[in-house]
Amino acid sequence: CGAGDNGKTTTTTTTNNVASAPTAKSGEIVVVEVVRARALSGGQDVVATGAFRREREIELSFRIPGVLRQVNFREGDVIAKGALVAAIDPTQVDAQIAQAQAQASQAVAGIGQAQEQANAASSSILAARAAYAQALAGVEQADANVGRAQAGLAQARADYDNANRDLNRDQTLASKGFVSGARLDSRQTRVDVARAGVSAAQANVRAAQQTAVAARAGINAASAGINQAQAGAGAAVAGVRAAAGRSAAAEAGVNAAAFDRRWARLSAPAEGVVLTRLAEPGEVTAPGQAIMIMADEQSPLILRTPVSDRDVVRIKVGDPARIGVSAIGAQLSGQVIRVAQRADPRTGAFDVDISVSNATGVKTGFFGQARILATAGNLTPQGQVLVPAESLIEARQSKATVFVVAEGAKTVSRREIGFVGFSGDNAIVTGLPVGAAIVTSGGGYVGDGGAVAIVERQAP
Repeated sequence: CGAGDNGKTTTTTTTNNVASAPTAKSGEIVVVEVVRARALSGGQDVVATGAFRREREIELSFRIPGVLRQVNFREGDVIAKGALVAAIDPTQVDAQIAQAQAQASQAVAGIGQAQEQANAASSSILAARAAYAQALAGVEQADANVGRAQAGLAQARADYDNANRDLNRDQTLASKGFVSGARLDSRQTRVDVARAGVSAAQANVRAAQQTAVAARAGINAASAGINQAQAGAGAAVAGVRAAAGRSAAAEAGVNAAAFDRRWARLSAPAEGVVLTRLAEPGEVTAPGQAIMIMADEQSPLILRTPVSDRDVVRIKVGDPARIGVSAIGAQLSGQVIRVAQRADPRTGAFDVDISVSNATGVKTGFFGQARILATAGNLTPQGQVLVPAESLIEARQSKATVFVVAEGAKTVSRREIGFVGFSGDNAIVTGLPVGAAIVTSGGGYVGDGGAVAIVERQAP
């Protein structure tokens, strides 16, 4: 009748052969066994069935894709720590390493080229600064030449003024007959020479000024050359840094490819036993795709059992448990070490992990029935009582039927009650008071209102 269903209340139908059993004749007294309904307390056991497993089960997988070359173990094989479990064809990884090394070499060469450009740019800056200094000296020289030319012009003008003054004086004296014509001619020649000297001095000034203008243009050109050389040097330095970055990236690529190469061989991280082999040689595997599942034999053995939402609220870490293992006919002691905080989306049940002691002879995959002494009774809903599962005449979804013997009465009455679920050999029901006498044996031979003789049995 589903006594081991851990309180799960999916559609349930239970019938205790009421229809097929012959009922007593009218007035005939039937001997029945009754058990008293009892309160669902915090100390009520939760019975659940699960499978033994190692606490640490490892899914072995590659971190890189590839074609499996070998898979070395099968289910049940014992694996030593560090043993080669599987390997993939390294051809692709080796090609990646070669490519990364070529890129690294190219990047190193790029650093050398960029450094040469930076050195050339530094030389250009020095040359531009030397040209600027030379242009500055040329300006100073040109300015000095302008000064000298202007001084020469002033002297030529003074000579001209003196010669012209002497000519004018001698012309006045010549009109009075005091100066000879030869002297007057000499004075005129001196004036002409002085006038030519002024013209020559003016030409020298203009030439010196033009030279100064050209020298200043040379300064501007030299300054622009410095700026251009500095810009080139900045670009060259940036090129060196970029080349260094490419070199570092290429070196990282080499290291990553070498790391991937090491992962082309998959080794066992611990001593254990193969639980499942999931791939064969020749298959293509993806990163993270499990190749094999193994149990770490050094990790503790636990019983993982699913329980219903009604039961999980009554269980807490530390609750004691008794575990029956039918495969070896053993009873083990255990303790709840972990209670799932969310239900398995596939089943709706909550996993409870129970540690076991003295698990000699128990293997991974053995089934065990756990009886957990649940202590979180303050979470039990009100109005629920326990009755023996065998007392249910039928149970369908949330309803069940039992025979009840009223206090002091000698007849039974058929009563429909609420059905919550099973808890071990008991059923959790509503609609009955604590202490109600429920027929457990002999109910198949009576009908509603039938006369009975009561034999009371203590609830287990």
